[in-house]
Amino acid sequence: MNRSATRIVVGCCLLAGLGQARGGWDDGEAAFMRGDYNRALHEWQQLAEQGDSSAQYNVGLMRFKGQGAAQDNEAAVRWFMQAAAQEDARACYALGYLYQHGHDGRHRDASQAVHWITQAAEQGLAEAQFNLGLLYRKGRDGLAQDNFQAAEWFRQAAEQGLAGGQLGLGYLYDTGRGVPQDHAAAMRWYRAAAAQGNARARLNLGLIYKSVEDYTEAVRWFTLAAEQGLSKARFNLALMYAGGLGVPRDPLQALQLYRTSADQGFVAAQVSLGMMYLAGEGAPRDPVEAAKWFTLAAEQGDAGAQARLGNMYKDGVGVGQDHTMALYWLGKAAEQGNPEGQFSLGVVYKKGIGASPDETQAAKWYQLAAEQGYAKAQNNLGYMYATGNGVPQDYVLAHMWYNQAGANGLELAVENRDRLAEGMTAAQVAEAQQLARQWTVRQMNTAELKFSPREQEAAVARVEYLTVAAPPAADIAPAVHRKTLSYGPRHHGVKRRHKHLALPVRRLVTTSTQE
Repeated sequence: MNRSATRIVVGCCLLAGLGQARGGWDDGEAAFMRGDYNRALHEWQQLAEQGDSSAQYNVGLMRFKGQGAAQDNEAAVRWFMQAAAQEDARACYALGYLYQHGHDGRHRDASQAVHWITQAAEQGLAEAQFNLGLLYRKGRDGLAQDNFQAAEWFRQAAEQGLAGGQLGLGYLYDTGRGVPQDHAAAMRWYRAAAAQGNARARLNLGLIYKSVEDYTEAVRWFTLAAEQGLSKARFNLALMYAGGLGVPRDPLQALQLYRTSADQGFVAAQVSLGMMYLAGEGAPRDPVEAAKWFTLAAEQGDAGAQARLGNMYKDGVGVGQDHTMALYWLGKAAEQGNPEGQFSLGVVYKKGIGASPDETQAAKWYQLAAEQGYAKAQNNLGYMYATGNGVPQDYVLAHMWYNQAGANGLELAVENRDRLAEGMTAAQVAEAQQLARQWTVRQMNTAELKFSPREQEAAVARVEYLTVAAPPAADIAPAVHRKTLSYGPRHHGVKRRHKHLALPVRRLVTTSTQE
């Protein structure tokens, strides 16, 4: 549950019921408004003891906040319970909050929290409906994640005019979760929340306008959200100033916004600052400052920042060279699946930086990065298959990986592939080309964004464009065919029946550095 939103509703209903004309209310209200909490508590407690549910709620809230008496959550719970027994929705919701966060600082009870929040929501309390929607949206406190339920509760809160409910329902329409995707409906609910000053709704409107390239409107909404202190809005506004989108290009304003967002702990802004200072683009080149921002982002778990920081420790850029720290941060990035981190960790193991060389480990990390389309890793994996270091020597797989790296724009890999092909048979080259085509289609089919057959054909064509014609048999040295070995396992979706070992190939080049 959104904790701040819960606190708001716990505090917003304090004076509920004070307009009722009965003895003690007027005196209690007057005392409370002038800050005389002792007198207010005294007046309301007398009514509470007579069974007045609104008074019971107010007394419970004052004990929770420590107004008029020492702060006492146990006493607050007792009064809230009495009011809740009379179906006071505010008291039910307050109990939900206290059980969710531990009313005595220790005992958190998720099932009781959900019970009381649901009671309040079913009685029509908009804040409870919104927060119950959040619980279903995120699958928390023992509730299964259920966007359909989330949409229903958000809708009830939204229709009562609660900005949080409008934001939540807009998000579900925006993403098509729990409701059919409907960008018009998303915009309508975002606007309703934004009109009430909801910063996140304003940010989301900016993101939508940016996605359709209405940069002027995007800047307007980003600016409103940024002025409310939203770090992600400041970051996005920085992107607009950096690129001159919807506003005149202003690198200094962009830098200031990046820094403000980064100071708030927004990871993407910290990474952007690190990149700017490292490259000297949009800011003076300052590797030390770059390392500072990469460190902050890396400590928050950003895999890209961890990879960059690991390489800086490896090379002694912006920080003292420290191979132990390099291994630590590259390992963190690699384990998260970051291809740059995986490739760099492969380089570390290949060269024995900070540890003994380990070709098998190097091949493992190159493989993982190569499978993600990282060209340098694909080239280096090709080199290892070509030379038989860390993996069984296999010219067909070497050719395939060189081909993939070349298709991804690495010219060095094209040169390596062409040199390798000089010692291969026509059948080997044809098999490598077939593997490359199948690998490309397989990767596109398993991607999060599915590709159409036409797009697959275009990608395969890019791979085929880089393949070389199989050399005539007469041009291949007889020594290439000296030995044939069986080949068992499947590789990349194709069963290899055999492989031909060729003479050692000279002049193949590995990509051993980041740059």
